[in-house]
Amino acid sequence: MPHRIQRPLFALVGALLLVAGIVLTAPAAPASPADDYVGPYFGDGNLPPGCVRDHSRDNPDNICYHGKTGLNALDSPKVDVAVVVPASPTAERDLRIMKQAADAWAGGIHYLSDEMGLDWLRDGVEFTISPHIIELVDGKAPSTYPLYDPEIVILASNPAGGLGIGVDPTYLTTALGILDENAVPCHNIENPFSLETWEGMPGYDGHHGDGGGYYVEDCGGAGGNVCFSVNGAVDPVPGKTDAFSLFDLVLHETGHCLTLGHVGDGAEGEWGPVPTTDIMAYSYDPPGQSKCVSTLNVEAFATRMSRYLDVDGDGAVSDADHLHANDRIGDGDPFQVQHPDNHRYASSTGSAWDCPQPDVGTTPAAEETDWTPVPVDTHSPVLTVDSPEHGAETSDGHVHVSGTVERRPIDAGPTQPYASHDDPAGDSSSTYGDIERLEVEATALDLVATIKVADLWPDDVVGLPQYSVSIGGRQFDSKVTQSGVATYDHSMERAVPAEWSAWDASADTVRFRIPRSYLERDAKVTAPYDVFALSGYTTPNKVWTIVTDDRAPDAGSIDVAAPDSGATGTTSASSGRATGSAAGSLMDPIVLERSEGNTFTVADSSLGLVPEAGHHFTLSVPEVSTVELALSWDDASDLDMYVTGAATGRAASAGQPERVVLEGVEGDLDIRIDPYLVVGVPETTYTLTATVVGTGGDTDGDGVVDADDRCPENPGPAPTGCPDGDGDGVPDVYDLCPDEPGNGANGCPIPATEHVRVYVDGALVASEDVDTAGGEKLDTYALDVAVPEGTHEITVEWEDDGTVIASADRTVVHTAPGVDRDDDGVSDDSDNCVRHPNPGQADMDGDGAGDACDVDIDGDGHSNAKERARGTDPYDPLSRPGR
Repeated sequence: MPHRIQRPLFALVGALLLVAGIVLTAPAAPASPADDYVGPYFGDGNLPPGCVRDHSRDNPDNICYHGKTGLNALDSPKVDVAVVVPASPTAERDLRIMKQAADAWAGGIHYLSDEMGLDWLRDGVEFTISPHIIELVDGKAPSTYPLYDPEIVILASNPAGGLGIGVDPTYLTTALGILDENAVPCHNIENPFSLETWEGMPGYDGHHGDGGGYYVEDCGGAGGNVCFSVNGAVDPVPGKTDAFSLFDLVLHETGHCLTLGHVGDGAEGEWGPVPTTDIMAYSYDPPGQSKCVSTLNVEAFATRMSRYLDVDGDGAVSDADHLHANDRIGDGDPFQVQHPDNHRYASSTGSAWDCPQPDVGTTPAAEETDWTPVPVDTHSPVLTVDSPEHGAETSDGHVHVSGTVERRPIDAGPTQPYASHDDPAGDSSSTYGDIERLEVEATALDLVATIKVADLWPDDVVGLPQYSVSIGGRQFDSKVTQSGVATYDHSMERAVPAEWSAWDASADTVRFRIPRSYLERDAKVTAPYDVFALSGYTTPNKVWTIVTDDRAPDAGSIDVAAPDSGATGTTSASSGRATGSAAGSLMDPIVLERSEGNTFTVADSSLGLVPEAGHHFTLSVPEVSTVELALSWDDASDLDMYVTGAATGRAASAGQPERVVLEGVEGDLDIRIDPYLVVGVPETTYTLTATVVGTGGDTDGDGVVDADDRCPENPGPAPTGCPDGDGDGVPDVYDLCPDEPGNGANGCPIPATEHVRVYVDGALVASEDVDTAGGEKLDTYALDVAVPEGTHEITVEWEDDGTVIASADRTVVHTAPGVDRDDDGVSDDSDNCVRHPNPGQADMDGDGAGDACDVDIDGDGHSNAKERARGTDPYDPLSRPGR
C-alpha cells in the first residue's frame, strides 16, 4: 500500500515530517460502537436486512459493504507475532511503530468483540507480540536467533536512508530461520529484509506493486502456517521513497495475515459502496490520521476463528461452531456483507475520527497508546411523559401512561449554512502553506470552501504545494500541473472537473466549489457538513500527499447545515427516445443508437437537476435473462445511466465506463443516459451496448431465477430463494428459531435490554420493551395502569441493561364517586371547587369555577388580586380598575 515520491524530495519531506510533527483530530461521532451495532449476520445467504449479494457499484440496490474473507489459513487462536527490524539509528522508532500495528489488531479485536457481543471471540483469541531488532554487521552473521512457532512475522523489507527504517542491509545473506514448537525447521528466508527476496518467492502477494505484501508458508505438523507481513516502508524501489503511513501499511498487511481480504477495494476493481476509512480498504481516508480496526474486520476474522473456538458454549469445538461468511459465492470468493449502519470502529465513539493514534515520534511518548479505549457517552437519554399530566384526575382509576424515549446527541449540530475560522499565523513551514482563514458555505447546489493563505503559490508554476479541503471525511485537492490548476477527489484518486477549484492570486485564496449532488451520490456525504482545510506538498504528477504543512482548524472542523431552500436551477439537456431493440436468449453485444446520434454538448449538462434529462432507449428482453449494459465515451465528461421498466438499476459515478448488470429480467427495459457533466469540445460521443444471456428460468417459481436461487427446487423469498417459514429474513436452513420470527442475525428474538417500567406508589405495575439502538435512537411507549381511590405517585423509569438511565414522576388522583377531598359536604364529582371548601357552591359569574377558587369572582376580566391592589371590589363587576 505504500506510495512514493522522487528521491530529490528527501530533504524537504524529511524535514517537514520530523519538524512539523502534526497530529490531526476531528469531531466526535454520533455513538459508541455498542449503541449502533446490530448483528452479526453469519451463514451463507443470511444477509443483513437491506443488503444484496452483488457488490457491483452499478447496482442501485447495493448499499452495503463487502469484505473478502478466508485469505490465508491462520490455524490457531493463539496468535504469536514476531516483529523484526534491522538495527539502525531509527530502529527503536521503527520497531515501536510496527509493534503498535500488531497491538492495534489485538486491542481492536478484543474491544470490538466485546462491544459486538462476541464474548467467545473476546475470551478465546490471545495475541503474544514479541519485538526483535537484528544487529547487522558487515561481513558477519546477524545477531539474532531462530523464531519459534510464530503465526505472523512482521518484517520491514529493503529499507533505506534514515527517513524510514534505517539502513539498507544489502549484504545480509544469512537466512532467517523459522522453527515450529517442536524445534523442527520449517522455513529459511535468505536476506529477509530485501523486497526482491520476497518478490521472487512463489506465492508472494506483492499487493499491486506498491512495496508491501504478504507470504504464507505451510509448515505442516505442529508448526502450522506462518504468515509474513512484508512492509517496504521506505525505498522499496530504487530512486523513490515512501509517502504512506508506516503504521497503516503494517496494520493493513497484518490484516491479510489475519485472513482478511480487502473491503470495497478499488485496487481489485470498481466495487460498490466503499468505507474508505476501513484499514482493509485501499484508501487514504480519513485525511491526516491513522486508521483502526472495524466491526467488519472483526466479523470476517470471527469466521476463521470459529473453527478453533467454542462458539456455542457447549464445552467442545465441533463443526457446529463453524461460522460461514454470509456470501460464500461472492463472485468466486467468500465475502462478509455488512450494512453501513453496523460499520463502526475500535474507538471510544465508534467513529474513525476517534481511532487511537500511534506514537510515531522520534522518541517514545510518556504514555503508550491504549488500543482498548473506554466507550464514551455521545448521547444523553431523554424520557418524555406525554400522558398523564402532573395532577391529572381520573374518575374510574384508569391512567394511560405514554411518551417517548430518545438518545439525543450531546453536541447539537450546526444550524447555519455558513461558518468561518481564523487560523493562527506562522504555524507552517513556509508562507505558501500558512492558512490564515477558512470560510465555508452550503448553497442550494454546492459546498463552497474558500482557503486564504499568506502567499498563494503561483498558478502558472508547476510545483509541490497543494491545497485541500476535507468535507465529511472526503478530501479534495487543488494543485498546479502541466495543464494548469487541477482538482482531484483525493479519496478515490481521480480527477474531477478543474473548475471545481479556482485560484485568486490577488486575494491569495483557493475556492473549492463541490456540487452537493456529487458529495451525496459519489461520496455518500450529506448535510450537515464538517469541513477543514489542509495545505501540504505532493508529487508533481500524482494525487498522493507527501506531508501536511498546515491545518485549519488545528483540530476538529467547522460545521455547516444545509440551506433552508431546496436545490433549484435549470440546465439545457437534449431528450429523445430511440427506437426499441429486441434481445434474444443468448447474443453478442448489440449497440443501441439514436437516429440523431449518441452525442451531447456542454450545454446539455444536467448536473443531476433536470428530471428525465438526456437520451432514452428501450430494450426488449423476451425471456428471463441476465442483461449487461455498458456505457463508454472518450473524454473527461461524466455520463450516467439509469434503467427502469422490467428491472431497475443505475450507474452514476464520475468514472467510466459505466456498467449495469441486471438479473432475472423479462420484458422491456427503459434506459436513460444522463449528461451529468459534459466537457467534450465540440461534443461528447458515447457508445451504449447491451449483452443479454438467458438464465434458464425459475424452476420453483419463486421469482428468484435459478442462477441466483440457493434453493432452486424449493420456493422462497429473495434474495436467497430459500424457504423462510417465519418470514424474518433468515432462511430456515440458518434459522435457529425457524418457527418464531426473530430480529437476531440467527433468526431468534434478541432479548430486550431496554424497558420502560411504571410504578404506582413504588410498586411495579407495568413494563414495556423499547429500543433506541441503531440509527433512529427514538422509540415510543404506551401502557395502561389502574390506581385505587385517592392521590398517588406514578413513576416512569427507563432502564437499560438493568440500570435506570432516566425517570419522571407524576401525581394522579382517582376521584371515585363520593370522594370529598375538601370536606365541604359536596363530593368531588359535583364540587365546583374540589380543593377549596365551597359548601354553598356559590358561583357569582357562573363560569363553573366556584367563588372559593375562582381567580376572577365577578367575571369583569380583572383578577381578584389586581382589584384589591387597585382598591376596586372583586365582587362587583361594575367596580373595576380604570372606571
